[in-house]
Amino acid sequence: MLARQKQMLASFGRVQDFLSAFPLPTPPAKYAERRGELDATVARLSALTSDQEQGRREARDDTQRQQVMRAELREKHLAPIARIARAVLPDTPSIQKALALPEKAMSPIKLIAVATGIRGSAAKYEAVFVENGRPADFLAQLDGAIEALRQTLLGRARSVGRHVGATAGLEQVLTQARKCVQMLNAMVLDGFAGNAEVIAKWRAAQRIQDWPGVRGTGGTADENVEPEAAAAEVPKAA
Repeated sequence: MLARQKQMLASFGRVQDFLSAFPLPTPPAKYAERRGELDATVARLSALTSDQEQGRREARDDTQRQQVMRAELREKHLAPIARIARAVLPDTPSIQKALALPEKAMSPIKLIAVATGIRGSAAKYEAVFVENGRPADFLAQLDGAIEALRQTLLGRARSVGRHVGATAGLEQVLTQARKCVQMLNAMVLDGFAGNAEVIAKWRAAQRIQDWPGVRGTGGTADENVEPEAAAAEVPKAA
């Protein structure tokens, strides 16, 4: 979540606190509806923020698992097959090439394809591999290793999708929340007209405050800026 988005979410929380602390003396007919819309929108923002952060963390975890599964597939399953093939199988280019150990830097997708091909070629000499040191179920173990790596690719794709979807949703819902505050702004200013202290607190609640490393609109200089200006632009999601 971008720092600017965090600022806006924090400001919406302060608006909610203000509305709870300072009930309108004579609320307009639409006040309760607008207040409910803001509460629902802020709840949705919190859920999307959670999805965005969790998707990002899960994608990192999936990448780490992917590296482990790649190494295990290559070193534990494919390397022994390649060694036995070089030692005991016919020294013909087609056989040796089909059972050669893949390059270490090979991408996971390509490694899965190559490992599947090696599995098919090794199956033709299954008894030879078992006689020369491979376990009786080495092909089943190889199948499992290939599938484990494939699942890390699928898992990372789901995690990235969760993060990207939540990021796009955040931008949309932030806009909705800003509109809710703008509609409530007119009601609050009318309801507390003449009460400078409460109006100042209302404007302060809406202010988008500075976070470290971010140029914001915080500080005391903008306390009298209308909320439409204080939340002038919804930032592009990361």
